[in-house]
Amino acid sequence: MVPTIDELEQYFESVERFVSDSLVAVSPDLPNIREAVNRLWVDISRFGPPGLSSLPDIHVPGLGAFQVPPPPPPPPPPKSLIDKTGDWIIQHPWVTSGMVISALGAGLLVGCSTLHMRSIHRRRIRTTAAQPEKRQVVVVLGGDHPLGLPLIMELEKQGYIVITSVSSPEAVSGIENKGHGYVRALILDPNEPGTIPIFLRSLASTLSRRFPITAAGDPYAPTPYHPLLYSVISFLTMPTASVHCAPAPLEQISLRSTYLPHLLSTHIAPLQTLQALLPLLRTDAQRTRGRKSIILCLPAADARVGLPFSGVSAMSAAATLRAADVLRREIATAQGMGTIRIVTVDVGAVGLSQVDFGVATTTDDWTPSEKATYGAAFSALEETRGSRTPEDVSVFVDSLIAVVSAGVKTKGAGNVVFGIGLGLVNEKIKDWMRGDRFSVGAGADTYTIASFLPPVLLDGLLALPRILVDIRNRLLPVPSTQRHPVPVPPLVPPASAPPSETPPPTVTSSLVLHRSLDRISTVSQPAATTAPHSDVVGDYEMGSDADIESNDGDLESSGVGSSWVSLGPRESSD
Repeated sequence: MVPTIDELEQYFESVERFVSDSLVAVSPDLPNIREAVNRLWVDISRFGPPGLSSLPDIHVPGLGAFQVPPPPPPPPPPKSLIDKTGDWIIQHPWVTSGMVISALGAGLLVGCSTLHMRSIHRRRIRTTAAQPEKRQVVVVLGGDHPLGLPLIMELEKQGYIVITSVSSPEAVSGIENKGHGYVRALILDPNEPGTIPIFLRSLASTLSRRFPITAAGDPYAPTPYHPLLYSVISFLTMPTASVHCAPAPLEQISLRSTYLPHLLSTHIAPLQTLQALLPLLRTDAQRTRGRKSIILCLPAADARVGLPFSGVSAMSAAATLRAADVLRREIATAQGMGTIRIVTVDVGAVGLSQVDFGVATTTDDWTPSEKATYGAAFSALEETRGSRTPEDVSVFVDSLIAVVSAGVKTKGAGNVVFGIGLGLVNEKIKDWMRGDRFSVGAGADTYTIASFLPPVLLDGLLALPRILVDIRNRLLPVPSTQRHPVPVPPLVPPASAPPSETPPPTVTSSLVLHRSLDRISTVSQPAATTAPHSDVVGDYEMGSDADIESNDGDLESSGVGSSWVSLGPRESSD
């Protein structure tokens, strides 16, 4: 007889109680009881009657609820090399980026190096085949300047033809013998304006000859490679040690005998030469490519600031600087001259070229009043004039060659990093940043920065040495010996006393003649000789009761044979 459902349920409840009791008793000894129960329940569910699927889940005390696990999924297929590589790239993004950038950089480096070497090789072949002779000419005005010879030698070494001017015939052979056939020295004395036309004719003749000058044969034989004017460098605007540059107060300077010769040699003569060279430079600039240049070297202290007691050189440098600015603006607005560049170089202490004014300074020509007025400040300025460590000459030479060659032939232009010529790029950027005016030499940057200060602050800084020396002299127990002794001012006789009377022996003479007889003799020259300079120095007339102080230019222009100075208080008439 087939059992009913109720009977089956009762049976299974009894079995469940039996199993539960059995499991509670034997559970410490059966670690895998959960798996055994699961298998039993799966077998009953799979092979039991169809109505058993609706039975409630079996809950065994102490085991917790459990479910029948699903069948395990099939194993995934093995990954290919591409899939593994993609997974590794996703897991390591930074390492992958670095490897990609390194590979691209290496490829570009190899490609650029190959192209660079090919271009250099082609350039060498083209230069050797098309330009067997040098053509670019650099004119150096004032080649006998201490900085001229190193620049001339370096320009010749870099492949330029150098035509320089010297002030004496003795310096011609000295410069040409040190060259290798591409240096030509011509006579141009800036103190003699008559030598300027001779220099220009010699220059035109030199540009029509063959180089090197030591080559055998006809030097004026026709050649297809005519030399072309490429650059002009002026050292004539740099003052050298001379009596005209000696520091002195402005009121003591003789405008005719001191300032006018200095202005002629450092301002008028260079500009007159540049006037004659500009048409030739403009014509050659239209024939060839590249930027041509006119370089004017000026003393940094005079061009930027203008120190006390240096009025002669400062006024000439200021005039030359203004002329360079005007010429630069005129060329910028002209047609066909856009490739000509006007550059001014403020030169500080370089090599042995700096002028030491302290060696040649003297106050013998100063009047007693000028010594009493400016002596303390002049001594303070001389005491505080520090000795700078001069810049090496090679730095100055390399800076000028960078302007002439636009940064192509400098020492740093050949620097190569990983086969790439980064040195040339650096020199191009440096030349662009410096512009048309830059400083070189020790102290030049200091004067450049000082030139941007307000005038009140700058004047105070320049007057600081005198103030410090005065404080030092007041604090010293014994006053320091003055470098320039100031004489005791004499007394002036009463106005009622006739000028021809001899003063008493106990009274110092009040008439001080401060002009020597040889200067007085120059006054007796004809009036026609002093007529051209009548507009330079004016006549000054003073009253008989006022203090009179004259300089040489005033003495010559006024025609007075002597000058009388009153320095002390007027005696009261008894």
